[in-house]
Formats: sequence, C-alpha cells, structure tokens
Amino acid sequence: MKATNFLSDSPGLAALAGVLAKRNPASAGKQSPGLFERIDRWLWRQQLREREVYLSGAQDIFELEDRIRRLERSVGSRYY
Repeated sequence: MKATNFLSDSPGLAALAGVLAKRNPASAGKQSPGLFERIDRWLWRQQLREREVYLSGAQDIFELEDRIRRLERSVGSRYY
C-alpha cells in the first residue's frame, strides 16, 4: 500500500489552496498588523479625536480658521 502525501501532491495542494482562498479571500497574501502598528494607529486616532474636539470649540468661522492655522504651523517643530 502506497502512502499518499496530500501536501506534496500537486492536485491535493491546489485543492487546499482553493479551499483556503475561498474561506478568506480578502486576507489572501496579507498579514495582520503587528503590535507596534496597532499602537501607532490607536495613537493616530487619539490625535485626530483631540484635533476635532479642539476645532469644534471654535465660536465662529474666524476662530476656526485661526485654530486651523495654529495647527498647521505647529506641525514638526517650532520656529522663531
């Protein structure tokens, strides 16, 4: 009796790949983000929320434009 190795057998490998692709086609070839990537995304969302809260506190359009200018000028480092 001959033992069949399904993983090295080309029809078996093609069938296995087809089953895996059908199960989750969106993540085929993609890796889930790592710990640092998830932390970075979380911190970015926090910063966006804080910015939205800051901008929503403006009383009129002139104050809103002033706040936007302040945010744009504060990107990176301060200059004198």
